[in-house]
Amino acid sequence: MPEAAPSRAADDKLDANTFGLGLLLLGMAGIATWDQWAIWSTKEDYTFGYLVPVFSGYVLWERWADLRDYLTGRKTHISKPTSRFILRAATATGFLSLLMFGLGGAGRAIFGTGVIPTLLIAFGLVGSAWAFTFLSVRGPDDTEASSSARWHAVGLMLFPAGVWIISGPFLYLVDNQIKGELLSNVTDIVSGILRVTDHVIRVNGNTIIFANGDGVGIADACSGIRSLSACVFAGAFLGATFLEGGFPGALLRRTGMILLSGLIAILLNIGRNTFLSFYALNHGSRSLDRDWSGIEHGQPNFSAFGTIHDLAGNIAMGLALLALLACLPLINRVGRGNRSPSPVQ
Repeated sequence: MPEAAPSRAADDKLDANTFGLGLLLLGMAGIATWDQWAIWSTKEDYTFGYLVPVFSGYVLWERWADLRDYLTGRKTHISKPTSRFILRAATATGFLSLLMFGLGGAGRAIFGTGVIPTLLIAFGLVGSAWAFTFLSVRGPDDTEASSSARWHAVGLMLFPAGVWIISGPFLYLVDNQIKGELLSNVTDIVSGILRVTDHVIRVNGNTIIFANGDGVGIADACSGIRSLSACVFAGAFLGATFLEGGFPGALLRRTGMILLSGLIAILLNIGRNTFLSFYALNHGSRSLDRDWSGIEHGQPNFSAFGTIHDLAGNIAMGLALLALLACLPLINRVGRGNRSPSPVQ
């Protein structure tokens, strides 16, 4: 899409409406942080959520120069103006998102934490951020903004706003929905590996029982759903920060990065559960709650790396991060050939 040169006559300052909407979004993000804090502080392995406001702010700060140019009319793309229907739809989306957020905030204040308030607050914030951005873009010299410029501005806000879905609603929409299925699949895979290696076992639900009567529950060894959330968050951040290109290539590559991060998390968690099952088979299931030397938690000389369970989980997360970093240059080249990215003016 051709890009017009920045207008020298354009005002560098945001107009009052845009500035006010920006302050409103900051306040909404603060309320979303307050709401999701309960998840981050009480749900095991969801402490990555504390990074969401920081990473969201960082990506927004990194993209602010380009976003401000769209909001002030200093930068535009040559295309047709946005149709009245799309503008009305965006306006309606903004109002509905504000209504969702208001209902969610009221529910959170009256009834406390819960699925519905968190969903309404998070999706209300995301919808408002995208709708306000779309509607606030200006054309050069206060002319009507082009449709392409509006969508490019929304693209800059995809991660800073959308990441709030991963840190809160993702727990309810994905964790609670696929946990049982994931537990069953991981149990089948791990028990199959044990049988292939000539170990006599039987499966009772999601618990693998060894020949000596001892057993290990896959839920206790971790199903992988918790680190799946963290890996999806990491993949989204790495994609937003390091994957290059214009629309739609960058969007497709970043979506692929998120899907790949989920796949890597599941594969590594299968490996982690297999290791923990073999370790429990050889050392007893209670050994998973001790450190590598067999020392109980709270006893003298207990390892700083934590229990075997914790150590295996941390190693799996570290390997997942290394795998994602290794995939970045490969994904950056997908569909781009030898072309170098065009500089942003």
